[in-house]
Amino acid sequence: MDVSTVNEYGKKLHELLILRYSPIALKVLHEGDTLPADCVRPFADEGGHIAMCQAFARVRRERAKLTMLKDDHWCVWPLVSYGMVDIPESDVDDLGSRFFTKTPELSIKYFREKYPRLNDSKVIGFSIAPLESCSFVPDVITIYCRPAQIRSLQMAAKFDTGEMLDLTLDPVDSCVHSTIPVLNGQAYNITFPDPGEYERAMADEDEVMFTVRGDKLADLVDSMSKIAAFGFGYKGLQMTLPTDFPRPKFYNDYFEKWGLATGPEWKK
Repeated sequence: MDVSTVNEYGKKLHELLILRYSPIALKVLHEGDTLPADCVRPFADEGGHIAMCQAFARVRRERAKLTMLKDDHWCVWPLVSYGMVDIPESDVDDLGSRFFTKTPELSIKYFREKYPRLNDSKVIGFSIAPLESCSFVPDVITIYCRPAQIRSLQMAAKFDTGEMLDLTLDPVDSCVHSTIPVLNGQAYNITFPDPGEYERAMADEDEVMFTVRGDKLADLVDSMSKIAAFGFGYKGLQMTLPTDFPRPKFYNDYFEKWGLATGPEWKK
């Protein structure tokens, strides 16, 4: 895909899902890469550090275009997961003990065995921007949306692959759980915004994150368009208030006694 095609898919997602915010395009940057000229760096250009979730919030709410290199970050976990810092063995257990489990041993085991890390090398950071106006082809796209919109995205993912999503949900570190598994090869992912996103990055209580790998974007949008044509897209599903709905038999019995209209009976 070229950039203009990517931008058009961003507009199409807005149209299909009536999104509140733009999907977020993310490109991983490596040593020697040219940084996107239209992306600013929070610390280097603006003088303030932010967390990855706050960077996502700025893209969603301000339509900002940002590049986050190592010294722009204000949170430990993206630096660890994206491999932007070296972790000596002497620090592994200390870092690993800081997750929410009932014993330090369980936390360390989780960090050593299951915590998401990017399967890549020479990563220096990433650039993010609204999908419909980004100047690069993204590696992943993250969409913040309501549960009903997630349902439509899940339907499209299943339509595309013939499989249900295989999810591993974690209540913390949503910045890395939303992106790293997809960057490592997973086609789609769903994540709940974590406490830090809620407290410091303005994630609403009704928001869920859906992530798609960049090379699956066309498949996702195509599947959503076909489902919409069947009448099962997000805009095609509508709640109704039907008249003369089926009721228990005793309703009809009493309505008949009262000289009122009867109708179909509710059958369990």
